Amino acid sequence: MTRPCPPRLSTALACACLLTSLHGCGGGGGTNAPTESPAISPSGSSAYSIASSTSSSSVTSSRSSSSSSALATSTPSSSSSSEAAAASCAAYQWPGYTPDLDYDIKTDTTNSTVDPANFKVYLGCSASLVAGYKTSGRFAFIWGKNRNASITDTDIDRVLANLNEDADYIHDTMGWPVDKLQQNGYYSNVYLYGSGLCTDSASNTEKGGWQSSYGGYPMVLLSYYPVITASERGGITHEYIHAIMASMGNKAAWFNEGSNTWLQMNMEAARTGTHGVGFLDGAPFLAPHMPVENYSGWLQDGSFGGPNAEGVNLISNGQQVSTWREYLGGNQYNSAFSHFIALYLFKGSNAWIWKKGTQNHILRSLAGGLGETQIRHLIMEYRARQAMVDFGAWSEGFKVPINQHWGRTISSERIDGGIQQQTTHRLSFYAATTQSGDTLTPATDTLPGWSGANQIPLSVSGNKVRVSFQPLGANMRFQLAYCAADGSTVYSQPVANGEACLNLAKPPKNGTVVGVVSNVDYLYEGETTRKAKFDYRLQLLEGISGTAGLYDKYYQ
Repeated sequence: MTRPCPPRLSTALACACLLTSLHGCGGGGGTNAPTESPAISPSGSSAYSIASSTSSSSVTSSRSSSSSSALATSTPSSSSSSEAAAASCAAYQWPGYTPDLDYDIKTDTTNSTVDPANFKVYLGCSASLVAGYKTSGRFAFIWGKNRNASITDTDIDRVLANLNEDADYIHDTMGWPVDKLQQNGYYSNVYLYGSGLCTDSASNTEKGGWQSSYGGYPMVLLSYYPVITASERGGITHEYIHAIMASMGNKAAWFNEGSNTWLQMNMEAARTGTHGVGFLDGAPFLAPHMPVENYSGWLQDGSFGGPNAEGVNLISNGQQVSTWREYLGGNQYNSAFSHFIALYLFKGSNAWIWKKGTQNHILRSLAGGLGETQIRHLIMEYRARQAMVDFGAWSEGFKVPINQHWGRTISSERIDGGIQQQTTHRLSFYAATTQSGDTLTPATDTLPGWSGANQIPLSVSGNKVRVSFQPLGANMRFQLAYCAADGSTVYSQPVANGEACLNLAKPPKNGTVVGVVSNVDYLYEGETTRKAKFDYRLQLLEGISGTAGLYDKYYQ
């Protein structure tokens, strides 16, 4: 029967709906990854050493020659201390990653034996339930005896034509493999939801659409509404992409959505030359304390939805509780991490995850290829570039949904007949702190979760900034970063504790530098991980008058 969606109910974001702007709701469910750790070999590259010191006076910029630790700890000798201090304040150049995870999806041979001219119809349901079907190109549209009367044959022809145009581009030009039905010589199926087929028992007036499966074959299940609504084309294609990905293996639910929207955006960028993103793509930027692998965002109880929506579903006295917040509840649909790894890890990183990644959880899979040192560095780089919206050709596109929701006060998302909570939060890149003397203490509610971050805006003057980082949680990193007046981005040498220093060789826009605090845990270990928060303190040493405003846009 149909594959269940990750547990949650929402008018705007439930699996049984289609959204425009490249954000359809897909199945994407999955089982938890194994609890055992993968075989991870530490990176041999010394470029990933992180400065660590016990006091601000023992800063080091030397690189560790050890390949067995993610941290480099050394104290410069008296003869080289001035050179080390100068180097540690210089702008940081991000190193590359090894080994090569740049999988060329076009080398996949799945498509080579597929000939749509020879496709057969796989009804799936008993023929007695099928009232009719239409085939075209790669697809079959199948309906039962209770087909909604508002659907015309012209509507069905339009859906099939649009799907074929997009699928041909995805398979023939981009090189992504076909779904399991096509691999086995059948048309890809689109079933009409609510029409009396074996796929469901719904009314023919129900709305929605998603990727599901029947008889072990991923397929698209559409209600009448997206069929008769031309503007739902993007959502329908989104569900077909889910069928492709479901045929490639089981990945965490959040990545089923995020990498899906990434693929669709790249298709549109290649065809039109534009780099627009979806309206939910602002979510991870506006709440960076959320983990990378996160479904349904920062929950009302202060914890985070897990990679497969763990912790999200809650029923009280038979009523659904809105555990998720407005806007952030759709965080899984954001494409930011997929864009980041395609830009700064390897172009074919997303394809590598689908074809070569061995784990359900994505950071765990990447760690299996990169090793512990580099995966921690990758998380840190993602968080630093996120703070600057440093995403190459996609940067301006991301700023659109960020700006649309900047400063918005959110509460729980409304559920018809459900229970709402009223915890409110105002969206911003930046985490609140309190200052006592020269020490900043972060607000506890927005402390970083696992793989999450805080961004602290600092008002600066002079030609150098120095901050002492004091982690109170494990696996923490700190960097300084800013947007320069000339439009470039500048980053400091990362540290695990102790002093971070950055020369302001280029004037910062608005006289502001951002302190980026990252947690670099990459293994999800269940409820302990999902609920964890990571504390720290910042001591302001030089060039900083205090914190800047939380609702000014220093990334502009």
